[in-house]
Amino acid sequence: MNKILIAISIFLFSIIGKAQENTFIPQPESVVFNSGGFQLNGETKVYIPSKNFTDLQPIVASGLKDDTGLILSINKGKVRASSNYIAFQKVKDASIDSEGYILEITAKSVVIKAKDYAGMFNGFQTLKQAIPVGVKGATAIPNMLVTDNPRFHWRGVLLDVSRHFRTKEFVMKQIDVLSAYKINIFHLHLTDDQGWRIEIKKYPKLTEKGAWRAEREGIAWWSREAATADEPKTVGGFYTQEDLKEIIEYARVRNVEIIPEIDVPGHSKALVASYPELFCSDIDTTDVNFEVATGGKAPNNTLCPVSDFTYEFLENVIEEVADLFPSKYIHIGGDECSKKDWKQSAMCAQFMEENDLKDYEELQSYFIQRIHKIVEKQDKTMIGWDEVLSGNGVPGATIMAWRRGKYSPEIQAPKGGYPTIMTSYLHSYISRVQGPQIMEPEGPRSVLPLSVVYNHEPVPAELTEEEAARVLGNQVSLWGEFTPTEEHFEYMLYPRTLASAEVSWSDPKVKNWERFQKALETSHFERLKQKEVTVSKSLFTVYPAFGIDELHDRAIVYLETEAVGYDIYYTTNGDDPTVEANKYKGDFRVKPKSLLKAGLFNKEGDLLGEITEVRLK
Repeated sequence: MNKILIAISIFLFSIIGKAQENTFIPQPESVVFNSGGFQLNGETKVYIPSKNFTDLQPIVASGLKDDTGLILSINKGKVRASSNYIAFQKVKDASIDSEGYILEITAKSVVIKAKDYAGMFNGFQTLKQAIPVGVKGATAIPNMLVTDNPRFHWRGVLLDVSRHFRTKEFVMKQIDVLSAYKINIFHLHLTDDQGWRIEIKKYPKLTEKGAWRAEREGIAWWSREAATADEPKTVGGFYTQEDLKEIIEYARVRNVEIIPEIDVPGHSKALVASYPELFCSDIDTTDVNFEVATGGKAPNNTLCPVSDFTYEFLENVIEEVADLFPSKYIHIGGDECSKKDWKQSAMCAQFMEENDLKDYEELQSYFIQRIHKIVEKQDKTMIGWDEVLSGNGVPGATIMAWRRGKYSPEIQAPKGGYPTIMTSYLHSYISRVQGPQIMEPEGPRSVLPLSVVYNHEPVPAELTEEEAARVLGNQVSLWGEFTPTEEHFEYMLYPRTLASAEVSWSDPKVKNWERFQKALETSHFERLKQKEVTVSKSLFTVYPAFGIDELHDRAIVYLETEAVGYDIYYTTNGDDPTVEANKYKGDFRVKPKSLLKAGLFNKEGDLLGEITEVRLK
């Protein structure tokens, strides 16, 4: 028996040696490894404070069972064991912020200290990542001391469930996966031109009609013809209020806040299709199509800003939304509002003259300010996309800054006193493809690689310390136009949301791209696979660039990849590359019209990603 125990111990501590590579995502504030390890086995007991037991017990039980197969004794209250236990402790410690924690693993015990439930939950996620991936049954966890606090308290992901509806179960799966990486905000984009996804009991046509559109799948998003009134509307879906309550509760115990977005006054084709009386009544509607948009084309999608019915309607909608969602925030959109319809309305022109509004931007400001008051009446804080700063702005609102360039809302909003959430389209719009366009699924004609998301700094250097304190946090946004399937949707989410999680949580001083890449390779790709998550490995794809030198009848070729530590091999004769092919050492010349194939290989000769293939012409 002693020989067996010795053999097991040697095996367990060989695992510890491998696990001491820091593979945490997001990277904690401080990690100090110590010698030895904690033996996690079927006799290990878990202790959870009584106040937090109901919420945390099922999280801990299922988390440990899923990762190790162990079913442990989970107890309420103070520790009643001398060793071999995991304890959650609520403490008053000035070094621990809200959501922060201290995780101490010794040979005797695992202790997670926090000042709140969120910190206990987050500490447990780090503990789970400390358990060697793929090991079932008894295992050893390396001794360590982890001290950790979040950089931002807004660590968000936007899910667009309007363009392509996602089921309740799918949304809950993403909450489960991303909360493990300390994402704590799920921004649900519930309404847009292509579908209204939330049940509003006072206005049933919003889901009877607004949640469904005509079938156009397989046709390019921006080439889809509008629906006719009499054709079947079979594409779509919506969440009942009971569905949303279930999602909200599922998120709450995982330290995730659900932020609802009702996008007005633009992006409202599904709303106008359901209730045409929200359109300006003095506009000739002979050629107006009152059907839910089938794709990117959505003319006449703007609410009437001078109609009392519009505000009465939206107040009733917002009241139901406010009652349903416990978050202090309601997002009202406010972006990309076409003024074309308003310019055709004599009612709008008269209203502007009577109220001394000098242009249509100020008319939109008037609309947004009225909606802001409706939101405030519900004791909520209004969030709007940065277009709400146009015209006269909206003091008291929170700004979601997505544009860059001449608008610079990421600078102007915090300088103007607005609490600001950063979700730059240049660094955070993960609807953009993540590798060479010739290798990626359909998407916008721009590339947002994993490394760009990871290296993003959300706080502009132009801000003073006081202004920077108004930056609430960071968010990635996945718009749904080009993600018709669940698999495609996840492919766009992962692993870029993990990169954003580290941007949002970790101090920039502890970030390191090479360590992050290695953590993905050695741990997190496998963890996501075990959760049956579709992931992209585009970071291993080779980017080709070439120019044709007609004078010398040759192509000049450049190859690169965002992954570090590996070699590119290529061929130009049509054969698939191996490590026996040409090793890329710099730009090279080859005959035009050659078929270039290139791949990234490790030292063992394994192809890491897909082979890039391009004809040089």
